[in-house]
Amino acid sequence: MSDNLQNNVDPYLHRVKVLYVEDEDVIRDSIARFLKRRIKDLLLASNGKEGLEIYKQEKPDIVITDIMMPFMSGIEMSIAIKAIDDDVPIIVTSAFNDEDYFLKSIEIGVVKYIKKPVNNSDLLTILLKVARMVSQQKEIEAKNEFIKTILDNNPTFIMITDIDEIYFLNSSFLHFLGYETFDEFLEKGKNINRFIVVKEDSFYKGKSFNVWIKEAMSGDRADYIVHMAGKNQLKSEASSYIIHANTIPEMQARKRYLITFTDISHIECDRKMFQNLATKDGLTNIYNRKKFEDELDKEIERSLRYNNFLSLIIFDIDHFKSVNDTYGHQTGDYVLKEITSLVSENVRKYDMFARYGGEEFVILTPETNLAGAKELAEKLRERIQDYEFKEVGRVTCSFGVSEYVKQEDPAGFIKKADYALYIAKNKGRNRVKAIEKEHSFFFNLPY
Repeated sequence: MSDNLQNNVDPYLHRVKVLYVEDEDVIRDSIARFLKRRIKDLLLASNGKEGLEIYKQEKPDIVITDIMMPFMSGIEMSIAIKAIDDDVPIIVTSAFNDEDYFLKSIEIGVVKYIKKPVNNSDLLTILLKVARMVSQQKEIEAKNEFIKTILDNNPTFIMITDIDEIYFLNSSFLHFLGYETFDEFLEKGKNINRFIVVKEDSFYKGKSFNVWIKEAMSGDRADYIVHMAGKNQLKSEASSYIIHANTIPEMQARKRYLITFTDISHIECDRKMFQNLATKDGLTNIYNRKKFEDELDKEIERSLRYNNFLSLIIFDIDHFKSVNDTYGHQTGDYVLKEITSLVSENVRKYDMFARYGGEEFVILTPETNLAGAKELAEKLRERIQDYEFKEVGRVTCSFGVSEYVKQEDPAGFIKKADYALYIAKNKGRNRVKAIEKEHSFFFNLPY
């Protein structure tokens, strides 16, 4: 063999550990001398039983074995080794031309069957191919282990899936879900559905895992957000995670995807805080006028689409200026907040309650006709009238009510309720007045 070929062989063979099992001393010594000059780590055994014990202790990368040996044949040893590690490559040598041996070798998955006497050059060529394969596999495994270490130590939750099944969750994700290993997840969980918290605006509401994960991977939106509560967490403690999906290039044929779940709870908290600042009244913590006007347009559109009732209540505090003048603005603020609490406790969660300005408030009541809105206004009037305010004692409010009619613009709808409030105050305050539907036309004319 030329020096060039040997130089090409050495880098691969020096990386692998080889076990050579042969019961004939002369053959074993001859081939061992040849291999030792080329293989850095060579192990020798004189029979199958000894070879199996050495394999268990040393875990060689490649096994070369004769078939017919005392104590344990090469076939029996190979079967035992394959039971330990089915991926280990085995090269069989034999002086026998028996077809049964050849078929049995194929059956147990040997990589090559060499007829004795062994040609050293042929053996070396085969070893080189197998060593290259083993070395490349080791490099892949080392690379995968390195990547897995990086993924496992990443605080971002990472998943590999083909949409239908999950093939990997990093350690951060597993611990969040309450599993020690991925095998435990597969055994006890198999999916993340029970950790998902559905909220009213969740894009995945009512959808199975493979449907919503596919939607998130489409990238049609920039903010696919999932809410999850880990083991021992209440649903109310769920954190928010934004999803990003990427196809794994080396797995395109099998369509595997890497999905990341990045915790954005702090961002969500900041967003909600700023949203509250923009839409909530600073004193009473109910919605402000701008938010009311935005919702009014939406509710009118919804009312027209589904042909539902929609009514509006406007009320303000009677003689509120005298409260401020007599008891001071701090007491006045206290009255505003107490009235806000009283009303909030007596309206539905989908009613829109907002501070319209100063001591004036509005309540938008979807799916409620004029009679229903008047009944609600009367109930609120009585609750406020009967409430004992500290220092101030009794406080009353006046209410104006209107019902939306088709083709009416938002301004006309508000004007009706506001005029009804004007009538209530002129009639002596602490009362409810409404503008009937047949009079709506007059309030849609310009002033």
